[in-house]
Amino acid sequence: MNKKEIILATALRLFVENGFHGTATAKIAQEANVATGTLFNYFRTKEELIVVIYHSILKEMDDFIVERMESHSISKESFQSLFTATLSWSLENPIHYQYLQQFNHSPYFNVIEKTIASQDEHPLFVLIKNGIDIVLIKQMPVSFIYSLFAAQINGLHYYIISNVLSNDKQLELISEAFEMLWKMIED
Repeated sequence: MNKKEIILATALRLFVENGFHGTATAKIAQEANVATGTLFNYFRTKEELIVVIYHSILKEMDDFIVERMESHSISKESFQSLFTATLSWSLENPIHYQYLQQFNHSPYFNVIEKTIASQDEHPLFVLIKNGIDIVLIKQMPVSFIYSLFAAQINGLHYYIISNVLSNDKQLELISEAFEMLWKMIED
């Protein structure tokens, strides 16, 4: 890993462990074994570092989801595939997922909320919009349906990590949770 990657990995870990305000840039630099000035050569401010990590995690998650989607048609199966892939990513990347949740509930999210909320290239936003256009799902705001997906995935994620479940039981819960969500949004 190069210095920038080490700084990003260290900052991610420390932000998740201590929160954004509880993590000083000096501590990040110290644990990354770089000078504080080196950190600021890559990131002008702590806020920029926080946002860069957020965007890189979103890209990583989106790439994972797109690679694992079983169908790219506009269908119930596509929504289910996307739902399952997103949940799989969250379970396979718990620190990254925790960072996303932490960021989404922080003041930093307000700074970039408008660009995220209208992110036309996000796989779920595209699928929802197309599903609405062909009247597969209800004629509701895309961001509202997106929020329903996110809430269902978040709740299921935390239920699964908080309980000892067999793989079969996890798959059964994922399927049941998706069916509940689908009943809410199908037209």
